[in-house]
Amino acid sequence: MIRRSVVLSAIVPQSATDSRVLSDALSILEKTRTDTIELYTPFDMAKEMGKVIEDSSIDCDVYPIAGVQKTQGYSLCDLDEKKRQEALTLVKRAIESARILGAGKVLITTGRYPGKEEERKALDLFIDSALILSKEAENMEIVLETGDRTVDARQLLGPTDLSLEITQEIRRSCPNFFLTLDTSHLAQLGEEVELSLEKGIKFSDHVHFASCILKEGHPLYGDKHPHFSDVDNALTGDRLERIFRTVSSWGEEKDILCGHEVIDRTGERLGSLERAIAEAPWFF
Repeated sequence: MIRRSVVLSAIVPQSATDSRVLSDALSILEKTRTDTIELYTPFDMAKEMGKVIEDSSIDCDVYPIAGVQKTQGYSLCDLDEKKRQEALTLVKRAIESARILGAGKVLITTGRYPGKEEERKALDLFIDSALILSKEAENMEIVLETGDRTVDARQLLGPTDLSLEITQEIRRSCPNFFLTLDTSHLAQLGEEVELSLEKGIKFSDHVHFASCILKEGHPLYGDKHPHFSDVDNALTGDRLERIFRTVSSWGEEKDILCGHEVIDRTGERLGSLERAIAEAPWFF
């Protein structure tokens, strides 16, 4: 079965910290085919936001702590053990916030790629971190969002084949560990998006539909998730629609959460949610 989600704290940034904005955004989404949202909110606001979500017909399935990791440098593969422990503490707190929100998935990322010479050590450290967090997240899922290696976020994982290898190793002990596959990140890796999705779906129940701009010098170059109708997109709206149709066909055999991800840059109270809905009728 396919479920549709929106990374709400990206398209409506104020929904992360203003319960009234969250309520209004949910009211808009209730008129679409959206089933659930992905929402980052500060830990101390999780209870307040959880009450708003309870009053809505839309759930919150994913708590994406990965954004905080990337912007603030919390690395689960850090070669500095003190810094790795700080990242573990952050994600453990995220697990508790997700429980309060009623989210079943905590979305993480690995941390920065340290280079080829330190790659194996970093991978081993991440595996250790992932095992700790997966055991902490009892009755929940830890979902690892892979990222680019050379464009912008520059994450350890990373290339799809390697990500699958590491995921398989972790899942031997912790079957609640999965991959989140992001179409934009796959494009940034230089991979064939459809092929990587087909390979990766074995260990994934969560796919982000997002685009990127790979034209160097462009103000939105890299991991900026522009609107699907923006010019210079590496993945046009038409292509994302075709990919969505393909992924939807896989939903006949397994549950897949399909997330729409665009980053708002208007600064408006409700972000650019209405525009996002209008330009992707195949999703909403």
